[in-house]
Amino acid sequence: MLNLLNILVLVHVFAMLSWLGAMYFNLVLLFPMYQSRGGNGYAELMQTQGTRAAPLLYLLIAFTMSSGLGLAWQSGIGIDNHWAQIKFACLVLMLACHLYGSLVIWPRVFFALDREKPRLFFIYKISMLCSASAGTIAVVLSYLK
Repeated sequence: MLNLLNILVLVHVFAMLSWLGAMYFNLVLLFPMYQSRGGNGYAELMQTQGTRAAPLLYLLIAFTMSSGLGLAWQSGIGIDNHWAQIKFACLVLMLACHLYGSLVIWPRVFFALDREKPRLFFIYKISMLCSASAGTIAVVLSYLK
């Protein structure tokens, strides 16, 4: 029987794993494939992909955060729970790195000179890797508590 707690768990798990999956897919498969094409095509493909993916990723972020808060409220997990504090810190780090890459680095790519773009793409990929790593730790912590 589905109750509110079960629905929140399903939404939280689906949103979090989809968010992580999209980031790892981009970092491990898509971005290296784009880079192997070389030249200006790389920059155009990265820009197009990032622009298309952003709305879905922000929706997944909203679902992850809202369902996580709902789960904490429904489960009666308080601020004194050590595992919940660490997981929350990982989720905040995940969100901060993601937003830094998306809202600070990504707009710079559009106005950068061609010679500046590889460095900006590298910084962007590092911020997404940090975000994905923090999210992975948060998922692992969910199983440890």
